[in-house]
Amino acid sequence: MMVGQTKNQRWLGRIGRFALGIIVALVLVTVLLLLVSVLFEHDPDGRQVHDWLIAGRYWLFAWRLLIYNMLGWLWFRVVRVQVVKTSAGGSLRRLEWMTAAFILVTEIATWRSALA
Repeated sequence: MMVGQTKNQRWLGRIGRFALGIIVALVLVTVLLLLVSVLFEHDPDGRQVHDWLIAGRYWLFAWRLLIYNMLGWLWFRVVRVQVVKTSAGGSLRRLEWMTAAFILVTEIATWRSALA
Protein backbone atom coordinates (compact mmCIF):
# COMPACT_ATOMS: atom_id res chain seq x y z
CA MET A 1 0.00 0.00 0.00
CA MET A 2 1.33 3.38 -0.94
CA VAL A 3 1.79 6.02 1.74
CA GLY A 4 -1.21 8.33 2.02
CA GLN A 5 -3.44 6.15 -0.18
CA THR A 6 -6.84 5.29 1.23
CA LYS A 7 -8.87 2.16 0.59
CA ASN A 8 -11.33 4.11 -1.59
CA GLN A 9 -8.51 5.43 -3.78
CA ARG A 10 -7.26 1.90 -4.38
CA TRP A 11 -10.74 0.73 -5.38
CA LEU A 12 -11.16 3.69 -7.73
CA GLY A 13 -7.80 2.85 -9.28
CA ARG A 14 -8.83 -0.77 -9.84
CA ILE A 15 -12.20 0.23 -11.26
CA GLY A 16 -10.49 2.77 -13.51
CA ARG A 17 -8.06 0.16 -14.86
CA PHE A 18 -10.91 -2.28 -15.43
CA ALA A 19 -12.97 0.36 -17.22
CA LEU A 20 -9.97 1.34 -19.34
CA GLY A 21 -9.45 -2.30 -20.28
CA ILE A 22 -13.09 -2.66 -21.31
CA ILE A 23 -12.94 0.54 -23.37
CA VAL A 24 -9.75 -0.56 -25.14
CA ALA A 25 -11.29 -3.97 -25.91
CA LEU A 26 -14.44 -2.34 -27.32
CA VAL A 27 -12.39 0.03 -29.48
CA LEU A 28 -10.30 -2.86 -30.83
CA VAL A 29 -13.40 -4.93 -31.65
CA THR A 30 -14.98 -1.92 -33.37
CA VAL A 31 -11.87 -1.27 -35.47
CA LEU A 32 -11.66 -4.94 -36.47
CA LEU A 33 -15.34 -5.02 -37.43
CA LEU A 34 -14.89 -1.88 -39.55
CA LEU A 35 -11.89 -3.45 -41.27
CA VAL A 36 -13.86 -6.62 -41.98
CA SER A 37 -16.80 -4.62 -43.36
CA VAL A 38 -14.45 -2.77 -45.74
CA LEU A 39 -12.90 -6.07 -46.86
CA PHE A 40 -16.32 -7.62 -47.50
CA GLU A 41 -17.42 -4.51 -49.37
CA HIS A 42 -14.55 -4.85 -51.86
CA ASP A 43 -14.33 -8.66 -51.93
CA PRO A 44 -17.69 -10.19 -50.94
CA ASP A 45 -16.79 -13.82 -51.66
CA GLY A 46 -13.26 -13.57 -50.23
CA ARG A 47 -11.59 -14.84 -53.39
CA GLN A 48 -8.99 -12.06 -53.60
CA VAL A 49 -8.05 -12.48 -49.94
CA HIS A 50 -7.72 -16.23 -50.48
CA ASP A 51 -5.49 -15.70 -53.50
CA TRP A 52 -3.38 -13.21 -51.54
CA LEU A 53 -2.96 -15.71 -48.70
CA ILE A 54 -1.91 -18.44 -51.12
CA ALA A 55 0.52 -16.16 -52.96
CA GLY A 56 2.11 -14.91 -49.73
CA ARG A 57 2.19 -18.18 -47.82
CA TYR A 58 6.00 -18.31 -47.56
CA TRP A 59 6.32 -14.73 -46.31
CA LEU A 60 3.47 -15.28 -43.87
CA PHE A 61 5.19 -18.47 -42.64
CA ALA A 62 8.42 -16.52 -42.10
CA TRP A 63 6.41 -13.88 -40.20
CA ARG A 64 4.85 -16.53 -37.96
CA LEU A 65 8.27 -18.10 -37.30
CA LEU A 66 9.57 -14.67 -36.29
CA ILE A 67 6.65 -14.21 -33.89
CA TYR A 68 7.14 -17.72 -32.44
CA ASN A 69 10.83 -17.00 -31.90
CA MET A 70 10.15 -13.65 -30.22
CA LEU A 71 7.54 -15.21 -27.91
CA GLY A 72 9.87 -18.12 -27.13
CA TRP A 73 12.74 -15.78 -26.30
CA LEU A 74 10.46 -13.66 -24.12
CA TRP A 75 9.16 -16.76 -22.32
CA PHE A 76 12.49 -18.52 -21.72
CA ARG A 77 14.65 -15.47 -20.99
CA VAL A 78 12.26 -13.18 -19.11
CA VAL A 79 9.06 -14.77 -17.84
CA ARG A 80 9.98 -18.40 -17.17
CA VAL A 81 12.82 -17.50 -14.82
CA GLN A 82 10.34 -15.78 -12.51
CA VAL A 83 7.60 -18.41 -12.90
CA VAL A 84 9.88 -21.35 -12.04
CA LYS A 85 10.54 -19.82 -8.63
CA THR A 86 6.86 -19.96 -7.69
CA SER A 87 5.43 -23.02 -9.47
CA ALA A 88 5.97 -26.74 -9.78
CA GLY A 89 8.31 -27.74 -12.59
CA GLY A 90 6.28 -30.67 -13.91
CA SER A 91 3.13 -28.76 -14.66
CA LEU A 92 5.09 -25.92 -16.25
CA ARG A 93 7.01 -28.33 -18.51
CA ARG A 94 3.72 -30.02 -19.50
CA LEU A 95 2.23 -26.64 -20.41
CA GLU A 96 5.27 -25.80 -22.54
CA TRP A 97 4.96 -29.08 -24.44
CA MET A 98 1.23 -28.53 -24.96
CA THR A 99 1.97 -25.09 -26.38
CA ALA A 100 4.59 -26.48 -28.76
CA ALA A 101 2.17 -29.22 -29.86
CA PHE A 102 -0.58 -26.65 -30.45
CA ILE A 103 1.72 -24.53 -32.62
CA LEU A 104 2.81 -27.61 -34.58
CA VAL A 105 -0.78 -28.74 -35.17
CA THR A 106 -1.90 -25.29 -36.32
CA GLU A 107 1.06 -25.05 -38.72
CA ILE A 108 0.30 -28.52 -40.13
CA ALA A 109 -3.34 -27.49 -40.58
CA THR A 110 -2.22 -24.30 -42.33
CA TRP A 111 0.11 -26.16 -44.69
CA ARG A 112 -2.10 -29.22 -45.32
CA SER A 113 -3.13 -28.05 -48.81
CA ALA A 114 0.49 -27.36 -49.80
CA LEU A 115 1.71 -30.68 -48.39
CA ALA A 116 -0.98 -32.75 -50.18
